[in-house]
Amino acid sequence: MWRLAVLLALGWAVVLPPLFTRGACTAEFEAESRRIDADRAQLPDPDRAVDYWRRRAVPFHFVTNESCRRSRPRFVVECAGGPLVYARVPVRNEICRVYRDDSILVQMQYDSRNRLARTEVDMAPFKSLPIPFMRTAIDWAR
Repeated sequence: MWRLAVLLALGWAVVLPPLFTRGACTAEFEAESRRIDADRAQLPDPDRAVDYWRRRAVPFHFVTNESCRRSRPRFVVECAGGPLVYARVPVRNEICRVYRDDSILVQMQYDSRNRLARTEVDMAPFKSLPIPFMRTAIDWAR
């Protein structure tokens, strides 16, 4: 009987932390998104984007248009006319890192003239459990 109680307590301890993030995961994602929007003037071409990520000490990848067409990264729907620079910004919050996503993906797509055409910031979405008959939901790792 005590083994069942220990097993239930361990199960509850595993499920409990993401229920009490108080929006920290989403806040961290939105902060990175706002930072990229604010720093957009520093990212007008791929060379400056590479310098930007080096200054921030964030791992990044530079993908040429030819390389993208040969072996497209799985998160890219369609290769544009120019290079792609993407980085994975590590998530600082440990609960978010374990239960939601360990990094925030930032993509910068450039056109054939090496001008910034599009930026995209992605993170795995949080999950919700709707409670029947109550019109409310429990957010997990929000």
